[in-house]
Order: sequence, then structure tokens, then C-alpha cells
Amino acid sequence: MRSKSLKTCLMASTLISGMAFAAPAVAQDDDVVVVTGSRIQRTDTVAPSPITNVSAEQLAVVNTVNTEDFINTLPQVVPAFDSTSNNPGNGTATVSLRGLGTTRTLVLVDGMRFVGSGPAQVVDLNSIPSALVESIDIVTGGASAVYGSDAVAGVVNFMMKDDFEGVEINASHETTLGDLDGEITTLSITMGGNFDDGRGNAVISMGYTDRQAVFQGDRDFSSLSNWDPGPGNAANGFISGGSSNIPGTRFRGATSSNFGAYGAGLVAADPSCASNICSGFFNTGSSINPMRFGSPNDTYNYAPSNYLQLPQERYNIAAFATYDVNEHLELYGRGIYANNVVDSQLAPTPAGVTLNVNLDNPTLPADLLALFTNDPASNNGDGTATIRTSRRYQEIGTRNSLRDTSSFQLVFGARGDINENWSYDVFANFSRSSISQIQTGNISVSALQAGVLCDGGPTAIASGCSAPYVDIFNGPNSMSAAGAESISRTGAQIDNVEMFQTVATVSGELPAFQLPTAEYAPALVMGVEYREASAESIPDSVLGPDVRGFNSSLPVSGVVDVYEFFAEAEIPLITGKAMVESLSANLAFRTSEYNTVGNTETFAVGLGWQINDQIRLRGNFNRAVRAPNVNDLFAPFTNGFPGAGDPCSGGANGSYSAATIDATCLAAGVPAGQLGAPFQGNAQMEALFGGNTGLGAETADTYTIGAVFEPAMIEGLTIQLDYYNIEIQDAISTVPLQTLLNECHLTGIQASCDTLYPAGAATPSRNPATGEMGANGFLPNLSPINVATLTAVGVDLRVDYGFSADIIGLPGDMAITYYGGFVSEADFTTSASSPVIECAGLYGLDCGEPTPEYKHSMQTSWYTGPFTTSLRWRHIGALDADPTTAATVSDLSDDITAKNYFDITFNYDVNEAFTATIGVTNFTDTAVPELGSTASEQANTWPATYDTLGRRLFVGGRLRF
Repeated sequence: MRSKSLKTCLMASTLISGMAFAAPAVAQDDDVVVVTGSRIQRTDTVAPSPITNVSAEQLAVVNTVNTEDFINTLPQVVPAFDSTSNNPGNGTATVSLRGLGTTRTLVLVDGMRFVGSGPAQVVDLNSIPSALVESIDIVTGGASAVYGSDAVAGVVNFMMKDDFEGVEINASHETTLGDLDGEITTLSITMGGNFDDGRGNAVISMGYTDRQAVFQGDRDFSSLSNWDPGPGNAANGFISGGSSNIPGTRFRGATSSNFGAYGAGLVAADPSCASNICSGFFNTGSSINPMRFGSPNDTYNYAPSNYLQLPQERYNIAAFATYDVNEHLELYGRGIYANNVVDSQLAPTPAGVTLNVNLDNPTLPADLLALFTNDPASNNGDGTATIRTSRRYQEIGTRNSLRDTSSFQLVFGARGDINENWSYDVFANFSRSSISQIQTGNISVSALQAGVLCDGGPTAIASGCSAPYVDIFNGPNSMSAAGAESISRTGAQIDNVEMFQTVATVSGELPAFQLPTAEYAPALVMGVEYREASAESIPDSVLGPDVRGFNSSLPVSGVVDVYEFFAEAEIPLITGKAMVESLSANLAFRTSEYNTVGNTETFAVGLGWQINDQIRLRGNFNRAVRAPNVNDLFAPFTNGFPGAGDPCSGGANGSYSAATIDATCLAAGVPAGQLGAPFQGNAQMEALFGGNTGLGAETADTYTIGAVFEPAMIEGLTIQLDYYNIEIQDAISTVPLQTLLNECHLTGIQASCDTLYPAGAATPSRNPATGEMGANGFLPNLSPINVATLTAVGVDLRVDYGFSADIIGLPGDMAITYYGGFVSEADFTTSASSPVIECAGLYGLDCGEPTPEYKHSMQTSWYTGPFTTSLRWRHIGALDADPTTAATVSDLSDDITAKNYFDITFNYDVNEAFTATIGVTNFTDTAVPELGSTASEQANTWPATYDTLGRRLFVGGRLRF
């Protein structure tokens, strides 16, 4: 039951704020500011937590069209989804501070929450108009006491240009220099001005972005699917591999890949199988051959038709307004709307389907008929055979998911002074995203089975089947247009996500509590907040278990709401003393009551010590929380296909070795004769994913200790050094299938074996004949639980130095901004019994996206007359494959050398109104680290971390009047 006292507090505080309109007021100090990470109004920019600020000028100097492109270069960020994220990816752009997850990074716009892009409530940065971004503040460490749930890893706050006079038009065009592709065109116009003798200001901005596609087939490094040859086999390079789902259809027997003794004899007699792995048969269009999986192999290269850069078209409009009604009351509001259309594209649908086939099918090739007939396990004795097929349905075309997102935010608020010490702020914030996804290229399994049987034979006639015949037996492109149309399915899904937030605060000073050792009184903020986040996903009936292509989907809906009371205080302890110019404590507390997890409490304690004008020290402790979102709690069970190597299987999709505990494989249902055999036919294994209404809140303890140096002997130099330590307990996590397999079969953790192979399951854990995972209807349950821990520890260094270029013999002025990050720990555990997985300086199957131990971004600008020249140097430190990956790959994929990227920009002020820009990003054309498919995310690399498009040229202009 919800606490009445918390509700009463919410109502009372809102009433008090409303009564404040009639109170006497004194104008606020113009120098008072509020910095991200705190609601305290300050007379300087001293913050209790480390803040990294990115200015609009820094974004413009490298033609930042989508803000995640710049954010991902910062050392505080491990890249999440961006413009390269095709598979995995969903057309959104997200941010993950410290690599702790997008759901643990709170994204704000002017200190207010913004609507998410789906049931997980993760903000799509595409919906925030980049042309209006004045600056971006990134706060390290938990900030839940200030902003509420989700601020576990930190906060990314987009500060908007909401006070503008005049007209500004910006346009730019970007293209790659080597291939002249991947064009990005942007256009924006911003207009604003004061009205009513300066009492009000209004701003409106409109923008358009068009980004063209680049395919993996357009680049040499990504045009093939690289198979790593394995430990000790790097001499001949990567093997051109792919998928066992091929256009010519791979055929396997009901229980034996090679159709028992008859097929095994054909394999033994084939010379190409003597030094290769042959499993199953396929039709080339002219002959029936055993399918090879070694080198050479007969797999399908699915890479070329995948996007390397997703196409995008975006329209956005935003409006801001403020109006001083009187000296006590300022009204403010804003509206932001964005329509964003992004396409994802995959190779034609791969489907492994068990089918019944008529043996009297007149189009069935004689060699295939012999295989189906002579295998007793496949021949049903009734004129039909049961076979396993793996086919690439290229007659239907590529799989495309067109994501059309319309998002808006409306904010209305009032603020003002109550008296010389106190002020108030009340606002309501409503935002909504509607996402329409159209998915083409799917197939229907039931329609496929009906079409395979519709051959005019006796069985088809007896069954009364009327579907068009579907020919999957006579090689690539054997299916007729009518047959392809009969099994093709287009699916659609609508997501509606809403967020409502209302906040009322009063803030001021407490002169009665001023300490005798301090020159200033304590500052206090108190407030109440109500938030409601709701989401629903509505797929049509097509996207069900009968579909292959995109994953099946079921409806999702749910609401999470919370009532909160919060307070924050800054208490000056000592001021104006030797070695203590100022010493102050910062305290924050928030109590929250959720309709889902009940009550949570968060707090923060900070200390700031200004030793003198040159040295400032700061330290902060936060207890932060993340309550489960709608997707965590209410997502229905559906199938997915995570990639994993089976420790019980050999071959390309297995990782059987001396470390495998054979007894665990046998207990799971692998036949003794199959141990180590290449029975696992696909690196993507089917599993169940869904929500868990029993989830609790995550908790995190975050520590930051830092220093700011402004040495008097070097004018214009500022150095900020901050240590951070973030530890998250009871983290909501889906244990990866690879981790469960490793823990069960390599480490012998019984709890993981029980999760994979639950006792009393209705179907066998594995195919009893072959040992294959995902067979006979068995699917492991990979629902989230409060079981993981995550740790991030490191040091951030920022250096700003502005100086006259005379000291190096040049005219004008220079400015240097350096962001550096040193990661000492990036660890996690997936369960209470699993070992710590260390990921600092590593990447791969366990660690995922590369987390370099050292990373920096450094920008140097030279200002001379109307010219500005800027050079940015991005450095990504060397990395190694994580131990699980390193055990399965050769030296080709075992490490990544350090990468350096250089971007240069030239700006010229033609006159007071017009500025022209030209620049080249990655002008040294640094090579992409090319890896095997096991060690990479997509496109044989990690495209969100590394530049995949090569050298790019951009030109632009800005007109102001």
C-alpha cells in the first residue's frame, strides 16, 4: 500500500509553491547558476561530482550530426547503439556511461527527463535536436538522490539554446573520400527574439537530416564473414565462412546429419570430405554434394547485404519561451518534436525447419530421393519422410526493419523569488514516443510446410491442400514467385511510450544556521516529484512463433509510477582561512515509493575544499538505485537467437576441449558417441527471453575523489583529476547463454546447469540423437534476475589550456582541451556462484564492446583573425581478447593494436554574418581492426568503437543575421 504521508507531502509542497506567487521577492543574483548533478543554486561552478562539459563549438568543429558520435569518443563512455548498429541494433542511438548499460545512464534535457524509445525506457538520442544543443554535461557516479532512479552510472544532460536572438541557418554535407558514399546532409534554421520590452523571449528551431546507407559489401574488411582458423592456425589468414542456412538448402536426416549409413557412405566416398568436415547435403542446382564446413566450405556469406551505416531521415522542430509576468513569477515552456526514420537490413531469412516431404514429389531430385528413402530414421513408411532443412530464402529478398519514431516533449513551468532568501520552481513534463516498425522478409513455417506438400502427389490431393507449390529441393532460386509470395510475411509492431513528470521545489538559504566559521549561510533545496512511465508494444499476429526471419514478438504493456520526496543541502563549514578558502559539505536524500518494488532510499554525501585560488579538492559518496522498468518486469516470453559456442560440440560452432567436463554434457543429453563431434549446426542457438515481475531494485555505491588545479604560474591552465569507483549490486541482468554454457560445462557450476537444463522439462534438454541445443522444442530460459554485480574503477583527467600563440612564434591565440581516461577495473559477475570476469583492456565473447585501459580525445584550436583551425586527436588504447575468446581464436583475433584518429577543421568568417567550414575526419585513414566473427560484434569488427568508413570530407556554412 502506498504511504499516505508521502502523497500528503506531495500535495502540500505543491500548494506551498503555488502560494509563493503572492510572497514578496527580491531579484536573484545574476551570477547564480545550477550545475548538473545538483539542484543547489551556486555563485560559482563548483560541483560536488566530477562533470565533463562538451560545448556546442566542440560539437561543431567535427560536424557532429548525431550527438552520440561525439559522446562515444569520450573516455567516460563505452559505445552503445549508434549509426553502425545493424545487427545487433534497432535503429536507435543510445549512451552507456562506463559501459555499465544504457538503462543505468540517465539522459536529461535541461535537467528534465526525456521519454524513452521502448519498454526499456532508454532514450533515443536521435530525438534530441542536435542543432539546439548548447552544451552537454556528463556527470560521473550515481545521482539518484538528486534525479531519482536510473542515475546509477551517471547523468548525461543536454543543455539547450533556449534564449536566442536573431536568425541562424546551418547547413552541411559529408561524404567519404575513398568511396564517395555514406553522404550525410543536414539543414537547420533557428529564430528567436525578445518581446514585450524584453520581458519575454521565444525561440523556434527546425532541422532536417538525411543519411545514406553504406553496406558491409562496400568495404573489403566487412564484405566476407570471417571465420577464425583457431589457436595456432593464423598462417593462412581468416577463412571465408558464413551460415549453414544456404540458398541451395542444407538437408539432414531426422536423427543423423548424414542420413545414417547410406549418407555416411556417400560422404566417405567423396574426395572433398577427406580433409574436411562434411555434414549434411545440399543441391548446387546441378548436383547433390556433401556440405563442407572446414576450408574450403559451402556456407553462405551473409555479410554484403548488411548495413555498415544505417540510412536515416529525420525532421525535428523545437520551441522555447519564457515570460516575466512580474518580479515574482516567470513562466516558461518548451516543446520538442522529432520524426526519425531508420532502416535496418539483414541478409535473406535463414531458417532451420523440420519438414515432412512427399517421396512421390515429381520434382524431387533422384539423389535427394535416395537419401530420404534409404535412411530408416527419416523414412516414415507412409510415402513421406521427415527431414531437417536449413535454407536461405533469398527469393523473398532481404529482411528489413523500418523504424519510424515520432517523439515529442511538452514542458510548462513557473519559477520565481519568494523573498530575498527563497525561490520556487514548479513544472510539469509530458513526453511521448510512438514507434512503428515494419518488418519484411519473414517466412511462415506453416505456409512453408503446406507449400512443400503441395506437389500434386497423392498425399497433397488427399489432404485437400490448395497452397502454391514451394520448391526448396532444386538449388538456389528454385522457388517460384508464387511460392515465395505464399510463404512471405510482413509484420508490424507499434510501440507507445509515455513519461509524465511533475516536480515542485523550494530553495534558499538558512541564515539562522550559518556557522561562525563560515561567511555564507547553508543552502537548502526541498521538493517532491511524481513520475509515471508507461509502455506498450503491440505486434500484429504475423510476429508470432510461426514466423522466421525477425524474432517473434508478443504484446508488452505496463506502468511504473513513483512518489518521491527529496532534499539537498550545501553547508559552508569554513571560509576565508589560511589553507581553507572554503570548505563545504553537500548532503542529499531522496525517498521513493514505487508501485512495483515499494520503498527505496538514496543519499549522497560530498565535501568540497578550496585550499586557495589554485587548488580545489572534492569528494563524493552516493547510494544510488535503479528500479526495474516496464520491459524488465512485463516483457512476455519470446524466442531469441544468442550466439554461443557449445563446449560439448566440436567444429566451427563448438568449443570442445580438454577443459570440457564430459559428465555434464552426458547429463544434459549428449550421446556419448557425439562428445566433441561437430553436431552443433549453428552459432546462434534458440532461447527464451521475457520479463520477471519478481525483480527488485538495483543498488549502487559510488565514490569520486578529485582535484582541480589552476596554477598561477601558468595563466589559462586548468587541470582536473578525478578518481571514480562504482559498484552495483543486485544488478538486473540476463545471464548470457555463453556464460551459462561455460559455467555448466567448463566450471561445473550446478546452478548454471539447472538453469540450462531444468529438471522435469517436458522435452529433452538436447536432441537425444545428436546432442544439439535448441532441438525438440527445448529452449533455455534467459529471463532477467537480480543476480549480477558490476564494477567500474578508474581515473579521468581533463586539461584545458588557453594561451597566446606568441609563445610558439605564431599570431593569434590557441586553446587545448584534453579528455583522458584510465580504466583499472571493469568487472562483472553474472551470478553469486560465478567468478569475477575482468574486462579492463579486453573485448570479446564475455566482455563485449572493447574497454580500453586508456582512451583520450584531445582538441587543439588556433584562432587567428577570421580563421580558426582545429585538430582533434582520438586515441583508443591497445586491447586483448578476453580469456574465453582467446581460447577459441588464433592470433588474428587475439588482440587489437592502439588506434589513432586525427580530424582537422578549418573555419573562415567571411564576414560578420557568414562562416564557412571545411574539414576531414580520420584524415590519416586509420585501418579498421579486422577480426574473426567470434571475436567481433558485427562487420568483422566493433564498428561503434572504431571508424569503419575511412576518410570523410565535410563542408558547411553558418549564416547569422
